[in-house]
Order: sequence, then C-alpha cells, then structure tokens
Amino acid sequence: MCMTILWAITITTVASCILLSTAVRPEAADGKAAKRSGQTVLQSDMLQQHDEPDVVARGGSYVPSCEQLMESLGHQQEACTMDEFLEAALAATWELDCQFQKAHTALELLTNRFQQRAIAWQRQSEQFKSMNALATYSQLKPCPNTCGSSCLGQMYMETADGRGLVMLPQPKATGAAYAYDGTDVRVLTDGSEITSVVPDRINRGLWYASLVGHLENYSQTEKYYFSNGIQSQLRYRGNDPAILAELDTFDGKDGQSICAGAPNKNVIDPGNYKQFFSNGSTLKSDELRPYWTMGTQLRTVVASKVALDHEHKPMGTVSLNVDFAVLGRKFLDKLSYTPNTYAVIVERLGRIIVISPLAKMLIFGRDVKDENVYNSDGKRRCSKGSPHNCTWEPLKPISILQAAEVDFSAVLQEMFNKSAGTSCSQGMHNGKVVFPSHNDTCSSRCSDNGSTTHLLSFCVFSSVPEWGLIIGTSYADITGAASMEVTPKKVMVDYTVQESAEFEKLQDKRQIIITNTGRIPFPFLVDMSHGDFVEIEPQRGLLEHNQSAVISVMVHARSAKTFGKYSGVLHVRANLLESRGTCFRTDAHVSLLMNILKSKSFLQQLSADYGEWILGLLAAMVVLVFFLVASKMIRSHVRKEARQTLILEQAIQSTKALQHPMVLITIAEFKKHETLLSHEEVHGRSVWLYTIDEVEIFCSEHHVVFVSHQWTAFDCPDPTNIQYRAMLMSIETLRVQQCWQEQDMFLWVDYSSIPQKHSETQALAINSLTTYASHVDAFVVVAPEVDHRDLGVVCHKGTYQGRAWCRAEQLAHLLAVGSKNMYLAEDGVLTHLSDIEGWLEQSVDVFSGNLTCCQRKHEGMDKCDKELLVTPMLGLWAQLCQRCHEHQKQLSRQSTFSEKLLKVTHVHRSITDRIEEVFPREFDFQHHDGHVERRQLFGDLLSRLPQLQEDEDAILS
Repeated sequence: MCMTILWAITITTVASCILLSTAVRPEAADGKAAKRSGQTVLQSDMLQQHDEPDVVARGGSYVPSCEQLMESLGHQQEACTMDEFLEAALAATWELDCQFQKAHTALELLTNRFQQRAIAWQRQSEQFKSMNALATYSQLKPCPNTCGSSCLGQMYMETADGRGLVMLPQPKATGAAYAYDGTDVRVLTDGSEITSVVPDRINRGLWYASLVGHLENYSQTEKYYFSNGIQSQLRYRGNDPAILAELDTFDGKDGQSICAGAPNKNVIDPGNYKQFFSNGSTLKSDELRPYWTMGTQLRTVVASKVALDHEHKPMGTVSLNVDFAVLGRKFLDKLSYTPNTYAVIVERLGRIIVISPLAKMLIFGRDVKDENVYNSDGKRRCSKGSPHNCTWEPLKPISILQAAEVDFSAVLQEMFNKSAGTSCSQGMHNGKVVFPSHNDTCSSRCSDNGSTTHLLSFCVFSSVPEWGLIIGTSYADITGAASMEVTPKKVMVDYTVQESAEFEKLQDKRQIIITNTGRIPFPFLVDMSHGDFVEIEPQRGLLEHNQSAVISVMVHARSAKTFGKYSGVLHVRANLLESRGTCFRTDAHVSLLMNILKSKSFLQQLSADYGEWILGLLAAMVVLVFFLVASKMIRSHVRKEARQTLILEQAIQSTKALQHPMVLITIAEFKKHETLLSHEEVHGRSVWLYTIDEVEIFCSEHHVVFVSHQWTAFDCPDPTNIQYRAMLMSIETLRVQQCWQEQDMFLWVDYSSIPQKHSETQALAINSLTTYASHVDAFVVVAPEVDHRDLGVVCHKGTYQGRAWCRAEQLAHLLAVGSKNMYLAEDGVLTHLSDIEGWLEQSVDVFSGNLTCCQRKHEGMDKCDKELLVTPMLGLWAQLCQRCHEHQKQLSRQSTFSEKLLKVTHVHRSITDRIEEVFPREFDFQHHDGHVERRQLFGDLLSRLPQLQEDEDAILS
C-alpha cells in the first residue's frame, strides 16, 4: 500500500514537471503584449514569478514538487517483494527525471528568451538601437593582473544589471572574432599573440550576450525552477567571440570577478560545437534539446542548450551545472529499499555519470576512490582558483564494464536498445548479475558455491535518453525482508483415564513460539482448523525484527465424546489488514494431536507396552542356539573356502595389479657403485612405478632390462662381482645392438629392486615378480661360471636353469612377450635363449627347480619359497588359459593359426599334459631340526580356477 502511494506521488510529480516545461513560457505573451502596446519587451528581464515555493496549483489540485518527492523517497519503507522493489526503483527514476526536467525548463526559458529578445530587437528602428546599445567592444576592459597570467588577453565588463561578462581569446580554428593563431588551446604569454580582432563580430556577440539579464528575485524563483544546491551556475556561453556571462547570480562584486573563470578557448562543450556550430547552418528551435556532459568537478554534470538569434543561427549555449554530490547526499546515496540498495547512472557505453558509495564498493572494491572512478585519465581539472598545469576538458569516468568480476554487458545492451522499450516512462526492466564469493556482498546470503545473485532494475531517462539508471540489491535482501519461524512444528498430548466421565478434568497447557526472523514488522494472526479441543491466547500481535511471541495453547478434553485420537492444525499467518502484512506470503502450521487412552491392568499394560519386545527376545534366543550349533559346523569350511578364494583372487589379480611397486634403477646409477647394492641402499635414487598403468606407460617410453641371475652366497647375491661385470657387458651389448640411448635405459635386478630387510613387503614384491618380467623390453639371464661361497659348488648356466625362481621369471616373460628378446650372458657373449636347445622347455617346470630356502632347511623361515610362488604362478596359468580361450574363439573365425597362437597353444598343451607335475598339490616342508611337514601347495585350486573365471569375468575385469 505504501508503495502504491509512492507511485501516485511519482505520477503527479511527473505531471508537474511537464507543466513546468509548457506553462512557464512568458515570451510568447510578452511578444503579443509588446506588439499591441508598441513597447519593447527589452525593458524588463523579469522571468514569470510564482509565490508557490513548495507546490504548484493546477486545476484546483496540488501537485507535489521534486523536493516533496525526494523527501517522500527518503522515508520509503523497505521492499519485501521484487515487485515492490521495482516500483520503488521506478519512483527513484522519476525523481531524477524531475531534476533533469527542471534543468531543461530553465534552459528552455532562457534560450527562448534570448531568441525572442533578438527578434524584438531587430524590429526596432536604427535610432532606437543606437540609443539603447546593450554592450559594445569599447566597453570591455582588460582583466587585471591580480588574476594572474592565466587571464592574459581576457577582457571583461559589467552589464547594466551588474552581471559579469568576460570575452576570451580562442584559437582561430574555432572562431576568428577575437583569436590567436593555431588550433591548440593555450594560455597566452603576451598580448601581441592575439592576431585577429573583428570589432563588428565582437559587438554582435556582446549584443546577444546582453539581451537577457539575470533572474530577478532569484531567491524566490529558484525554489520553483531549481532544487536547492542541485542546479547552479546558469551561464551563457557564446561562440566567435568566446563569451562567458552569468545569468543566475549577482554576488555584489564588480564584473572583473569573472576573469580567469574559463580557458582561452571556445567555452562551448565539444559535442555541442561539433553538432551545431561547426558548419554555421540555421536551426529550428523546436528540434533542439539539451545536451548533457560531464563537468570538471567530481560528481558534477553540465546541461546546455543552443541559443539562436533572429535568423535561427546558433550564437551560443545556455548551460547549467547539476551537482550530483548534493543530489546523492539528499537522495541517491540514501536509497533504503533494502539494507544494501545501490545505484549507478551510466551512459550507453557504460561510462559512469554518478555512482553511489555502496555501488562503487560492491562493483570495484573497497580501495577504489572517487578520483579513480570519475577521473580515469588522472589529469588535474582547472578551476577559477587554480587554472595552471591542468585541463578544462570534462572529466572522463571509467566504464562499468571495467568491473573485474561482475558482468554488466547484457544489462547495458538491453537498457539502451530502443526497440526494447526501456524508457523510464514505460516502466522498469529487470535483470540479474552474479557477484563472486570474495566480493563484499557475500556473507550468509551467499549460495553454496559462494556467489550471490543481485536483482537489477534499470531504464533510460525520459529527459536524458543517453543516460540510464541501474538500481540493484541482492535477492537475499529482498527474500529475507519478511520471514518468520514457528516452533515446535508438532504438539502431542496424551491422557489416560479409566472412565469418560473424567474428560472434563483433562487439560494441559503448551507453548508455541513465533519469531520474526525478517527485518520488517510482522503483524500475525493465530487460528485453529479442525480442532475444538484447543484454546489459543493471544491470537494476534505485532513482532519487530528478532522479536518473539509466546502463544499459550490449552489442550482440553471437554468436547471429547469417546476415547481415541483428536487432531487439528494451528495456523500462523500474517494479518493482511495491517501495514506490511502482505509481505509475509507463507503461512506456518503446527500439528496438534490429543490422545485419550483407557487405562489397563498390569498384565494388559505390560503386554501392550512390551509384548513385541518379549516375543522378539524369545525368537532371538531360539535363533541364537541354532546359530551357535550351525556356525561351529560351517566355520571351518568357510575359513577354508575363504583362504582358497583369496588365493585365487590374488593369483588372477597378480597379473592385473601390482602388490608392490616396480623399482628400477638407472644405468648410470648402476654403473656408479661398481657392485650390486641392496634395495634399501638405492631406495632414494631409484624409480618407483606404483600401478600397472604406470608400468605400461613407463616401459613404452623407456627401455627396461630385466636381469635374472642366481645368488652365489646365502647372504650376498654376487660376492665376487663376476655377475656384476657380466651385467654391464649385457647392458652395453643391448645398447649397441638395439641403438638405445643410455639415459633411456633402466634396470630391474632382484637385489636392488626387491626389499631385503622386510619379509612382508618382500613377499608382496615376489608376488608381483611375474608382472615385472612380463612388461620389460629385454630379459637377460646372467649365468657365468662362479664358485658358490657357502655351498662350495660351481654356479653356471646349468645350476641357474635348475633354480625355481629363475624358471618362474623366464616363464613370465616368455608367456607375455615371447622369446625374441631373451638372452643368456656367459663368457662375455650375449646369446638368444631360443638358440639354445631345450632351454625354454625347461623353464616350464618351475616347481621341480631348486630353491635356496630348501637347501638351508628353511632356517628362520615360516614359509617355503614354493608357497610364495603359488600366487604368481597360478596367476600366470590363469592368464595363459584365458589367452588360449580367446585364441579358440579366433580359430572359429579363421582357418590358420598365427605364429604367436601356435606358441601359446603349444605351451598350454605341454603344461596340460603333465599338470600335476607342473603344479603339485602338496610338497614336503623340511624344518631346520629335520622334521618334515606335508603341506598343501596347489591342492584343488586348479580345478576351481575355471569357475572363478566364468563368474561374469569379475576377477579378471
């Protein structure tokens, strides 16, 4: 309702502004009266006066002035809906339009007066003109030295009514009546620089500038035409010669006080000059409208309108300053439609005309000052008191599009689109922008991603269509204006009695709390639906911000007829008949429930209260007994199955995932120490690959050599360093043969790549051994003749091939890569394993090979290496079976085998023919004390492997 009243005031104010522009035109009547009476209209410069400083009487009703509207807007209530915000924003545009229209009215009055006086003057006789000369070149005096060198060449005079008038030299490029050479504006250093003086043209300019005097009784008329402190410095600015004359004030000083009030140039703003004065054409006064530009002082703009002579040629402009600093303090900076309402006026390219302090902080940040906004070029602007080392050009503000993190481009595009109908006279348009999380707008109102969305209301001014107004606030400020909270959401009362006659005595008092969580007052109403068993007190009230009311709810059974349940709903809503009640559009509800129960005997009560628990307890006891018996029978079976399944899963996964990272050393690091170093010694200088993907990528980009050898001592892999030298020979030979770069070569060798001091992680690395061997570029068997330090035997290629671990490593590489790059390093020569008869066939018999742990009778060991080999070897067998299965599918689609298929099928067939030998079910574990224990090795794992693979390929995938 308040917004509607404000809207009505706005509409009537606009009407008053229109009346101002049409009703206050005395010149037409003056002209007719002068014609009838034969008297000249030049005898009086009085503007039409009015004795109504605050309101204007029109047709028996009173229209509020701009000041009344400004005052009413200064007391506006907070908007609680988007529609209210848009209505309030539209009212603000009309206040600004009203101030602009005031400026337009004053400019129209004066420019019309100038032209009418010029026309009237030309109708007079030559005798009259010579006797009543207004101002001539001979009356001008040089500006005194007291104004400094900046006014050198300037000439002044006092008009008959005591106004100041100054004539300024200007570059010949803009006018030759009183000018100096060149096109650039400058301060003269010597009077001789004035090279062009045309008295006739000077007299014509002075005559025109003196046609209209200042506004008599200005202290009264300014209340009608101007707003106090907002519009000021009403001046005439002539062109060729450049003349500056005061029209609105008389400060009691002599005329020379106007000296040094402008630069030595054409004082008409560049936009007006280019459009109306540069070509000297005639103009139609009805087609002219005021021209707005920035001033030379912060938050000040200048409105000007072209003044025509009797021949409709432009003589100069009438200009008026509008001080937005005053307008901001009175109105624009104090918009309070929401707690964080801000405003900015921009032109069509986004340059800021004026911006409120809050808008400046939100859009550009706290550290940006007014000087940064309004004076983007950083140049000092001249003033009458300080005219040196400065410029008289208008201020150049920054654009709102320069905001670093808030995008206003869409708003500007829509606002200045003529086809969109965004004139303020047609209503407000709205849009939105998003402010980032670290912006000052972001607090508890921010969304989950930290940003906050703002509602923008915008339109272009009817009076100044080159400018538009944007008024913004956050959506959270609007939605949070009106909100309330009710607790609890549910009230339940239970009564237990023996007879219905006791109903009259049953009553219980509960409380409900209503809290105004919004910012505007909440006029509330409380009522009940579907419940005559409740009494509420109070039923209405008014809550201010953060204020709470306690509602007493008496629940009674007086109206109850029978035992049972009674329910109802308590409604908390806004009182729409009270001020701001319509803001609260969401009701709150509290569920009320009354249970009247008949009392029971002890057993009935026990059964009713705990019957389900008792039955559940008996059932649980039966289930527990059955569970204890059954679990004992199946526990051992489950454990066995779990162990077997775990082994199978680990076996298959061993070919798909690393249990321990693949550790490689560079060739340079391997050469540097001239002996084999343990895993722990090279830990910080080795390359670690943690996943199969990392291994595959690394091996595809580098050359990895897998070195397999036999230990020639129980506690040291190569005490004589003979095998180390054979490894160096192998590396160098491969580098030359394969044309590899040493920096791209990496080495895997068991002593450096497998943990030696931690048995658990060592077991993980051993389980991954076959995976390591299946991804390398070259597999080198290092088996020179070397004496075993502890066993006293000679180690050579025969003893190497007899070892189980060596065979496992070869088999892994053979199945995955083939035999192409498998070599034997012996006696300084590198030989292909495929060239050695029977060598590769022996590699299949892994578990018939020798193990050091068995030779040492497993001293200090809980497991045999054969048990450690079960998982990787079972994984290799599963992988081989899977590949053969896939090759069988290929066979159905093609008639011939590939060479690779033949090799895979041959290896699979040779193993299948003696599978019990290759994968023994059990083995003898000999303890250090001589005791022999029969342990399971593969058991029935091989028979269970196909079923596990067929289980939707769950493990292999």
